[in-house]
Amino acid sequence: MFQDAPQYAGKAVSYSLDPVCLEKSEVEFIEDTLTDVLKKVENFTTEAFKDNSILAQLGLPVNLQSIPTPLGLHIPFARFDILYEKNSLKILELNTDGTSGFNIVEWLGGAAQIKTDEDPNFNLSGRLLEALLAHKPDAKEIFLVDYPDIGTHWEQIDLLKRWKGRIPSHFADPKHRTWKPGSLFYRRILSWQLRAQPQLAQPFIGDWEEGKIHVIGGWSSDIGMSKVWPTFLNLKYTAKTLSLTKTLAKKITEEKDHWVLKGALSYSGKAVIKGNELQQNRWQAAVEQKVTETENGRPWIVQELLPLPLYKGKPLELGVYFLNGKPSGYMCRWGHNEILNDFSNEILRPLRIVD
Repeated sequence: MFQDAPQYAGKAVSYSLDPVCLEKSEVEFIEDTLTDVLKKVENFTTEAFKDNSILAQLGLPVNLQSIPTPLGLHIPFARFDILYEKNSLKILELNTDGTSGFNIVEWLGGAAQIKTDEDPNFNLSGRLLEALLAHKPDAKEIFLVDYPDIGTHWEQIDLLKRWKGRIPSHFADPKHRTWKPGSLFYRRILSWQLRAQPQLAQPFIGDWEEGKIHVIGGWSSDIGMSKVWPTFLNLKYTAKTLSLTKTLAKKITEEKDHWVLKGALSYSGKAVIKGNELQQNRWQAAVEQKVTETENGRPWIVQELLPLPLYKGKPLELGVYFLNGKPSGYMCRWGHNEILNDFSNEILRPLRIVD
């Protein structure tokens, strides 16, 4: 029906055009709460650079680059993944590195023909571009940098198509210098990928380090990406999150159905282990192994397993987007019963704001 329907890894994204509805008062509560939390994470990021031991606990290199964006932000783009039900809100994760889905949720709102003033995702890809250009208003062209053979490649190419009417926009493979000095970059390639295989991105990394290009989405956003930051801030609206230690291991081993293990820098459901999905001996072995990894500098956290709120009888998880520190859109993932990842069976739905 819709020729340009979103894809992931070459396959159509599962979606419904029946919108999830939130009242304006609910949206205000969600956005005010998360704006305050994001400011606290920004402040924590600044403080973390004053103590290398904090960076180590976060699972990050102690020589991590601390320079914020030209607007003074460490987190220019983000998505909170939350559980929400009638003014009850819990943050599961904060994604600040390679955040995706902007134009997919925009497409859903358009395909569902939601009125502009009721669609929080209206023109979200355009607002993403304006948020990038706010850091370098005189930019003559923009590059979206990532590896070309990843699951989100469709949405990246779609973004560039949407942007080309505003500014020359190009895809850049980080291992091939196809850009000019002074170019503006939207970094979608993940930090761990750059650190793990720098030889595959040397032209990009080298030009970035030498200040020849302007990269929006710097290394310092990794602090917000780490699953460990809630253990420092201990905020009301974050799911209970604890650093995994040998002392804690005994408690969570005995209470396996109440806990989830997460790698500090995991993403897309990777390095996530739910106790209630394992036999007791396998859970105990996993906890012991992750304690050892944590002690060897690859930290894991343990997070309380929260029940998923139901919307029209099925589980609902919300993602709330931020651009340059301001709430800017929503992702609604509906109908899943497992960890959200590349293979989970959730259905994406548009969101509609009602009176």
